Amino acid sequence: MKKYFSFLFFIVTVLFFSPVVLAQNCKVLDPDLAGVYTGECKNGKAEGLGKAVGANTYEGQFKLGLPDGTGIYSDAKGNSFKGSFKKGKRDGEGVAIIKTETGETNTVTGFWKKDVYIGLFESTYKLVTKTYMVNTVNITFEPASSIPTIELNLESVTGGSVDVHGDIPKPTLSEAIFVKGSYQNMSTISTQQKRNTYILQNLIYPATVIFKVGTEEVQINFNEQKNYKVTITLRG
Repeated sequence: MKKYFSFLFFIVTVLFFSPVVLAQNCKVLDPDLAGVYTGECKNGKAEGLGKAVGANTYEGQFKLGLPDGTGIYSDAKGNSFKGSFKKGKRDGEGVAIIKTETGETNTVTGFWKKDVYIGLFESTYKLVTKTYMVNTVNITFEPASSIPTIELNLESVTGGSVDVHGDIPKPTLSEAIFVKGSYQNMSTISTQQKRNTYILQNLIYPATVIFKVGTEEVQINFNEQKNYKVTITLRG
């Protein structure tokens, strides 16, 4: 008998105090998902991991009653999205399966922002990393010409100046390592007083490049086919 009441007390405790709520008084604020909710709850709203089934279905992470985090959203037409959500909207990386009127399916992979597809990549380029002695990295771009290029300019705070010991050398490119993508040829322009310029031509994008300047490194992802201009300034 004692074991029975202990078990009954455990069940009551789970039902009334557990964050996992099976009742429908835990609100899901997306009207297309309003119906039956199973999952974690906070202050009367879906929060944490859960599943909501209404006209549409979502299973994944919630915050303040809306899909927020990673999850899978599907509708009655057979369309679905698996990826990242923010405040109930697709936001971040994901994969969408879209049903056409003829019954065929199209797969769209890439990035979304506030429910709008922005492309295969989140940004045109991304500075991945730079070592300590690299002061600044400035990147601009223009529409690609028939021969896509990267113009690399290397300079330093003092490079190209003259002190009592003579000319202070300008930084030079030791190596351009293509982790992804490729280029066909490179030319050097060293007639400028304070910088060395390198033109990499016939690029294949997307490209991930590590520019080595002595012991310093800068890694950049060039995601789209453009003509890029990169200026790297070293501290020394």
